[in-house]
Amino acid sequence: MNAIETAPELKTASTGSTAEPRILIVDDEQAMQVLASAIVRKLGYSPATASSGEEAIEMFRSAHLEGRGYAVVVMDLALPGGLSGLEATLGIKQIDGQARVIVSSGYLEQNARPAALEHGFAGILPKPYTADRLASELRWVMKHGDSAS
Repeated sequence: MNAIETAPELKTASTGSTAEPRILIVDDEQAMQVLASAIVRKLGYSPATASSGEEAIEMFRSAHLEGRGYAVVVMDLALPGGLSGLEATLGIKQIDGQARVIVSSGYLEQNARPAALEHGFAGILPKPYTADRLASELRWVMKHGDSAS
């Protein structure tokens, strides 16, 4: 299966349902939100976006309380102003300790996975990324995320 084919229905961590897994994309750049959302939608997932750490935490909290949690959060590490991506991830983990968060940044290298896992991230996504790379990381985290965190 190539990365742009529709992914099979996957069980979400937070809801246990077999509905389209929901992916929260947190990035201050609107172009990255649009691009990642289009890729996520093409993969058969349901995207939502946030522009700040504070907005991400509030969206995550609301979805969690409604029983419609996110299967994965793709978190930009460098969010200007307010909370950083790391701080927002810590806030999300306080809401749900099993939350699966992929750290995304232009300052990451592929071999940074061990350090990212030590900091509570379920995966890494160095920028700029391709559709194939995003798809691959989402599948990896959905398969291994529970044991990685």
